[in-house]
Amino acid sequence: MRWRFLAIFIIFSFSFLGIWGKLFYWQIVKADELSNLGKDQYANYLEIPPVRGEIKTSDGFPIVTNKLSYLVYADPKVVANKDSLSQILAPLLDADQASISAELGLDKVWVPLQTNVDNATKEKIDSMHLPGIGFQETPVRFYPEASMAAKLLGFVGKDQFGSDKGYFGLEGYYDRQLKGRIGQTTIVHDAMGKPVLAKLVADSGQQDGRSLILNIDRVIQFDVEEKLKKGIEQYGAKSGMAIVMDPKTGAILAMSAFPSFDPRSYWEYDQSSYIDPIITDTYEPGSTFKPLVMSIALDLGLVTPTTECNICSGPVKVGDYDLHTWNDEYFPNTNMIDVIQHSDNTGMVFVAQKIGLDRMLTGLKK
Repeated sequence: MRWRFLAIFIIFSFSFLGIWGKLFYWQIVKADELSNLGKDQYANYLEIPPVRGEIKTSDGFPIVTNKLSYLVYADPKVVANKDSLSQILAPLLDADQASISAELGLDKVWVPLQTNVDNATKEKIDSMHLPGIGFQETPVRFYPEASMAAKLLGFVGKDQFGSDKGYFGLEGYYDRQLKGRIGQTTIVHDAMGKPVLAKLVADSGQQDGRSLILNIDRVIQFDVEEKLKKGIEQYGAKSGMAIVMDPKTGAILAMSAFPSFDPRSYWEYDQSSYIDPIITDTYEPGSTFKPLVMSIALDLGLVTPTTECNICSGPVKVGDYDLHTWNDEYFPNTNMIDVIQHSDNTGMVFVAQKIGLDRMLTGLKK
């Protein structure tokens, strides 16, 4: 009798240890995995997209903003005649009928049909009261001034996951600040997969993007672009660029370069159009450097605005080179004001010779 009792005790002990071990495995080791699996059976997690920040000019006008559009979606389980519905929606959504039919044929309760649908189209579809069709608001990037300052602004495209992402210009450089932070809420559904409850979380983590306020003056920017276009056309140039700066503060009031692109349809342009040569390209300063040289001479007291140039009656020989004016017109005894006004190369040789190499380098460093 004793060995039978011992055998039964051992069997029950091992059984108890096995059950205890299994419970430990489920409740401790696999707790997180099983909890998430349970949640997946009754809940879905819905992302709450942030509103992308605006980009404004100095007067507070949004040169880049957002406009409301809609995502059209369907619940295939509610749709009675999928072929008929796809035939109705295809021309309204400017989509392929076969692709809509394929989406409606999926065994799901929510499928997207078309993005970036405008309000007029949305109201037209809504008025038809089509069973199983719904709308979700989605803001899209809008450029009220069309292609103005496009190279400065950049554009918003899609990343490899299909999410909005800024590329080039301010949209690209400040993308993390502009795009904000995605939030999350929980959608509880029944056994058939139909949503029955939205769990609204007070702090979902969603945060709208920050806005940028530029020093760009909208009127000056428009004027610069118009004149730059005319100049390129008038002289048959391949490209051109212009900057207007407030010399007292260094604020950029306007910045433009052509050829450019339209950020509303950036995909229609060659990628080389996106790059802003003002920021990325090297450029020989040429005559724009003359005011710096003249300012060194003025600061050192070597010339005054009325100092006359005694070598400006013709080309000036420097080493093995004869330096001319840009149009071979010369102004004997011209003063320093006119040297700058005429962009007179011979006058600048006169000024540079007075400064000398050592003082020139010291002045430029300052």
